[in-house]
Amino acid sequence: MLEINIIRLNTPIHIFLMCALAFFIPIFPLILSPIILLIVFNWLLAPKQIIVGFKANINNPGLILLVLFYAIYLIGMCYSTNLKFGREELETKLSFIVFPFVLSTYSQSCKDFIDKYFKFFVFGCLFYATICFLVALYRYVKPEYIIINGLETNLGIGCFYYTNLSIFLHPSYSAMYSVFALAILFYFVSTNKLQLNWKWCTAIILLVLFVLMLSSKAGWISLSVISCYLFTNLFKQKKYMLLILISVFLGSMFYILNIKITPVSITRIPKIAVITGAIKNQGILSDSTKDVADTDGSGSRVLVWKAAVDIVKSNFIFGVGTGDAKDVMLEKYIEKGMVSEYKTNLNSHNQYFNTFIPLGIFGFAILVFILAAPFYFYYKRQQLLFKMFVLIAALNFLVESMLEVQAGVIYFVFIYVLLSFSFEKKSKNISTQELTIN
Repeated sequence: MLEINIIRLNTPIHIFLMCALAFFIPIFPLILSPIILLIVFNWLLAPKQIIVGFKANINNPGLILLVLFYAIYLIGMCYSTNLKFGREELETKLSFIVFPFVLSTYSQSCKDFIDKYFKFFVFGCLFYATICFLVALYRYVKPEYIIINGLETNLGIGCFYYTNLSIFLHPSYSAMYSVFALAILFYFVSTNKLQLNWKWCTAIILLVLFVLMLSSKAGWISLSVISCYLFTNLFKQKKYMLLILISVFLGSMFYILNIKITPVSITRIPKIAVITGAIKNQGILSDSTKDVADTDGSGSRVLVWKAAVDIVKSNFIFGVGTGDAKDVMLEKYIEKGMVSEYKTNLNSHNQYFNTFIPLGIFGFAILVFILAAPFYFYYKRQQLLFKMFVLIAALNFLVESMLEVQAGVIYFVFIYVLLSFSFEKKSKNISTQELTIN
């Protein structure tokens, strides 16, 4: 009787915890690990289902690639000297094995409730955006002063931008989550799973404004990509007037919010002269290039990428090892005279480099296959949302090391596994057979 009750309650508890995880991913990273531990604990309470789920999904290409990616990091520990950092890397990336194994047991409920999980993710993004705007409004109404060049300066309209706006997360992550939330809404509307009304239109406008004011360059680019999908769809439907109105709205909002109202945010727009100057600089950095690195994020990032390229060239096949990537980067900064980057312990700010440096061409190839899988293995099925998810992630990987922190790893693997299940044939598992939910 006890075993029957455990089986009967197991999936409802799992679904509740999955909804909680989806909701809190875009809000507060510190609460995610406890929720995942509860999901794992609930999974272990029904051991008979584990083998059933594993056998049913052993041929899922998406899951195989994720587990293989983690396995490569394990292998990289064999030729690492900094084992402490290597263990931290493995701990950060545990989601690459936890979600594929655990969610395999609940693959059918993942398919049945994927829309529900995505709605909770959207609600989480909307809740976080609302809280951030309210906090920014409070700080704006009640003037907040910061020290700039030794002088007290009123933050003013700056309360609504970049790190001042995103209270718990780095703006790049908040922007990535919000853009994917917009992609989910676009997908729901295009597949008639959601009917637009004034409430959802307000929600979309809120998310768009949030992305624009977060001043994340990757967020701006990702929003442009999603907009292109929308424009293409509207063009096919010959809704030219709506296409023009949305284009004008996005363009005018970007100009008003990021250029006209707050000139400070113009510093977030990459300067071509600074970037080309950083690219042309060779060898030891000149004083002028050091100044560029300190004052312009794009210029500094280019210099870091150049350092990463040097390391990749010297360790192309196997990389430097899972635990030694950070040490090798710091040594390269010293060699190139990149003082500010060394002091701040910067990584490559590019996930492709951050994978290539420790794991070499094999790890890099698996990462590329992970991103390419939705286009190759699921090409015969409806996979618009999977494609948009991968495109958003791939763009963010170019300018941020998203898989080096829990906020990026949990989001990426969680969504990736859900979407991988959604395109597989229906499989039987005990947990969903025992459950009927309206």
